[in-house]
Amino acid sequence: MEEVQQLIDDRELDYPGNLQKAKDILEKAVESDAAGALPKLAEVLFWLGDYASEDSDKEKYFAEGVEVGKQAVEAAPDAVSAHMWYASNMGNHGMVRGMMSSLFYLGPIEKHGKRAIELDENYFDAGPLRLMGRFYHQAPGWPVGSGDHKKSMECLEKAVKIAPNFGFNKTYLADLLIAKGKKDQAKTLLDEVIAIPEDPKLKILQERCREDARELLKKV
Repeated sequence: MEEVQQLIDDRELDYPGNLQKAKDILEKAVESDAAGALPKLAEVLFWLGDYASEDSDKEKYFAEGVEVGKQAVEAAPDAVSAHMWYASNMGNHGMVRGMMSSLFYLGPIEKHGKRAIELDENYFDAGPLRLMGRFYHQAPGWPVGSGDHKKSMECLEKAVKIAPNFGFNKTYLADLLIAKGKKDQAKTLLDEVIAIPEDPKLKILQERCREDARELLKKV
């Protein structure tokens, strides 16, 4: 798995080459180590979709990630990564398809996102908290869904405390603060995002985060 992790870490250095290599390795490893390989494979499929430029590719990879994620939580029910990437693939697949055609994802995303928090809220720079904070902000409220700004705030504030240098923790919190009319607090966070030191391996992801921050700054 060390080789796979290195390929994931180096995903921007050769996209989609490194992720495809990781995918090939993991697909072969599933037969002998499903519990270890499937959660990683769900993560690889998430990144393949996340970095894809075409919606058709995003839809394909996220859909496959949902199917693999479902298998992952069955094979490794106590692995935070299985629940995290299953929920993440469902969320992004839903966004590509459109909310009205993906309402059936809302319950499973909440279920597996909450389980990921229970298992390890620190995983992937507070990934489970970031996931659920964004979910509670964006999901429709009662009676359609579980949208809840109070729960979103709790998750995202904790995520920022755990991993202040992971920019999306702050951009998601800033977006919520703007929605609640707290523009001064949002501006402070967004300025901090833009000032985060660059990681040479994650230039694309960080630039996307900074661009989101610059767009949000236009609202404050």
